[in-house]
Amino acid sequence: MYKKNAGIRNVAVLCAILLIFGIALFGCFGQIRNSLQQQLMSSIEGMAEQNEILIEKEVSTRFRLLSSLAREFSDGDESIFVDRLQGFVETYQFKRMGYIASDGIAQTTDGYHLDMSDRETFRQSMQGKQRLTDTFEDQIDGSDEIVNAFSVPVYEKDQKTVKGVLFATGRYEMFEGCLQNEIFEGQAFNYIVKMDGMIIAASGNSKEWGIGKNIFTADISADENDDAAKSRMISDMKSGKSGYGMDPKRKEVSLYYYMPLKIEETGDEWYVVTAASESVLTNRMQVVMDAINSLIIIILVIISVSVGVYIYSWRKSKKELISLAYQDPVTLGDNFAAFKEKAKSKKDGAGWLAAMDLADFKLINSTCGVKKGDEVLRAVSEIFENEKGDNELVAHVNADRFVLFWMEENQDAIKERLERVIKKIEEIPERLEIPNLFPVFGIYHTMVLDEIDPLYGNAVLAKHQIKGRRDRHYMFYDELNHESIQENRELEDHFEMALEKEEFAIWYQPKYSAHTRKLVGAEALVRWRRQDGSLIPLLKFIPLFERNGNIIRLDEYVFRAVCRQQKAWQEQGQKMFPVSVNISRVSLYYSNVVEKYESIIRSYDLDSKYIQLEITESATIDNNEIFNLLEQFHTAGFKILLDDFGSGYSSLSTLNRMHFDTIKLDKSLVDYIGDDNGEKLLNSITKLAQSFGMEITAEGVETAEQLMFLCNLDCDDIQGYYFSRPLPVREYEECLKEACM
Repeated sequence: MYKKNAGIRNVAVLCAILLIFGIALFGCFGQIRNSLQQQLMSSIEGMAEQNEILIEKEVSTRFRLLSSLAREFSDGDESIFVDRLQGFVETYQFKRMGYIASDGIAQTTDGYHLDMSDRETFRQSMQGKQRLTDTFEDQIDGSDEIVNAFSVPVYEKDQKTVKGVLFATGRYEMFEGCLQNEIFEGQAFNYIVKMDGMIIAASGNSKEWGIGKNIFTADISADENDDAAKSRMISDMKSGKSGYGMDPKRKEVSLYYYMPLKIEETGDEWYVVTAASESVLTNRMQVVMDAINSLIIIILVIISVSVGVYIYSWRKSKKELISLAYQDPVTLGDNFAAFKEKAKSKKDGAGWLAAMDLADFKLINSTCGVKKGDEVLRAVSEIFENEKGDNELVAHVNADRFVLFWMEENQDAIKERLERVIKKIEEIPERLEIPNLFPVFGIYHTMVLDEIDPLYGNAVLAKHQIKGRRDRHYMFYDELNHESIQENRELEDHFEMALEKEEFAIWYQPKYSAHTRKLVGAEALVRWRRQDGSLIPLLKFIPLFERNGNIIRLDEYVFRAVCRQQKAWQEQGQKMFPVSVNISRVSLYYSNVVEKYESIIRSYDLDSKYIQLEITESATIDNNEIFNLLEQFHTAGFKILLDDFGSGYSSLSTLNRMHFDTIKLDKSLVDYIGDDNGEKLLNSITKLAQSFGMEITAEGVETAEQLMFLCNLDCDDIQGYYFSRPLPVREYEECLKEACM
C-alpha cells in the first residue's frame, strides 16, 4: 500500500513537474517569438528605409539631370537638342527622352513625332511644375511596357516663360531595381504604393500583391481582412506617418512596414512598403525550436533522476539565451543593448555618459588585419572594465565605438579618470606592435538614464567636434559652440539653393614648368560666395559636406563646370592646357562613379586629356576598391594625380601598389627644403617616384630657394604662390593669353 501511494505520489509529482515545465516552456516560446518578431520588424523597417533612400536618390538624380538639360536648352535648337539626349537615354537607362513644344507636339529620341497636348504631365509642366507619373502602359510604340514619365519645364532665356517640356520615360525596371534588395531568402517583398493602396511598383514573387492591385483589397475578401490593421494604415498614410502592420489572415504579406517617400513631383504621396510572410518568423523559430526540443529530451531524462538537476539545466539554458542577446561577440563584455537594459534598472542616473572611438582605427584593420583590430578592441575593453566602479557601466557599441557611464561629482574628477585611461590606451600600440592610437571622447552630464539614445547622441555630438583633431582627446557637451552647429545646419539647408544659384565659383591655380617657367596647366578649386557677397571658408563647408554626403554632388558640380569652361575656351580658340579636378574620398564610394564622370565629359564632346583627376592620399587608405577604380579611370582616358603626397601614413606603400600618373608633393614636404634630413627625404622620394615612371608636381612652392632645389631634383611642375595664387576665371584667362604670346 505504501509503495502504491509512493508510486501515485511520484506520478503526481512528475505530472506537476511536467505541467510546470510545460507552462515555463510555453512562456519561453512566447518570449523568443516576440523577440524574434521585433527583430524581424526592425529588419523590415531597415530594408524599407534603404529602399526609400535608393528610390529618392534615383528620382532626384533624374530630375537634376532633366533640370540641368532644361537650363541648357533655354536658347537651343530643338532637333539638335533631341539628338544630344540619346547619350543620356543610355547612361540613365531611360526608354526614351523627348521635347514637347508649347503646342503639344513632341519629338522623341526614338524617332516619334506625336501630339501630347492632352497629357496631364505636359499641362502640369507647362505651368512650371516638375512631375513624375504613376506607372502606365506605354502606348507610343505599342509595346504596352510598364513605364513612368518624368517631366520638367523648359524656360525661355528670361527664365520666366515656359517654352516647352522636357520629358523622359523611365522603364519599370528603374523602380524594380531599387526594390531588388532581397532579404529572408526571397520571402520578403518590396512595393511602391499610392495613398489609396494602388501598387505602382513591386519586387519579389508575391502572388497576393502585384502591379495594378490594391494592397487593401488584393486577393482577400472583406470579411477576412484585418479591419484594424487596414484602418490604421490608411490613417497613417493620410497623416504622412510611417508604421508597422500585422495581418495574420494574409499568407504572404502578414508582416509589413510602410513609410512615405519624399518625392514632391508625384502629386499624390507615394509610400514604400516592405512585407514578409509569417513563414519567415516560423523558419527563424524552427532553429530555436530544434534546440529547445533537444533540451526537452535532456530535461526529461534529468527529471527522472533529480528535479534539482532539471532546474539547474533550465536556468543555465536561460542564461545562455540571455547572453546571446546582450554579450558583445568581440570583447565578450556587454553590448549596447545590455548597456541600455542595465541603465533602465539604475535608481541613481546622475553621472557622466561618454562616447569614445579611436581616430583612424580603419588604418589598423587595413594594415594589420581585422584579427589584430579585434585584439586592440579587447585590450581597450579590458582597460574600461578595470576602470569601472560600482554601479558604473561600460559597453562596446560597434566598430571602434564604446559607451561609458561614470559616476563622479564634478568635471575635474572625470578629467582625471579620462587622462588615466587615455594614457593606458596609448600604451597598447607598443605592446601589440601597431600604429599609434588616439582615443577621442565626448562627454554628457545627465541626471537620469531613462532614454539612452538621445543622451548618447549628445555625447557623440560633442565627440564629433574634435574628431580629426590631434590637439585634444575629449570634449564636454557643455563646451559645444551651439552657434557653430546652427551655422552648419544653415549651410546644409542652403546647399540646394547654392547649387541652383551657382554660388560655387571655380578658381584656377596655375601650374608652371620647373625648367621653362611656362604655364602647363592648372588645378580647379571651389569657392563659395553667397548672394550677399560673403565668402564661406573652405574649412567650414568641405568637411561638413564630406560628413553629410553633399560633397558627392559638389564634386560633380565642379567637374561639370570645369568641362563646360574648357569646352568654351576650346571653341574660342584658346590654347588648351589640362585642368585637374579634385574627387573626394566620399565620391569614390559612389556607385558607377567612373561611368558618371565619363558620361559628363562625353556630353561636352571634350577630350579627357584636358581634364585630370586628383585623389588625396588619405582616400587610398580604407577603400579596397581604389585599385580597380584607378584602372577604370585610366581606361576612360583620365590621368590620375595623387594629391597631398607625404601627408598620410602609407605614402611609399601607395606608390608600390597603385598606378598614378603624377604625384603632388605636399607643402609639408616642400617646407623641409633647407633642412639636411628633409632634403635627403625629398631626394629619395622623388627618385623613387620617377623610377616608377611618375611625374612630380610640387605644391606650396613660395621661395626661389625651394624652386632651385626642386629643379635640381628634376621636378616636372611647380604650383604655389611663388608663381601665382589661385585666380578667378577672368584672371586665369589672362594667364592663358600670356602663354600664347
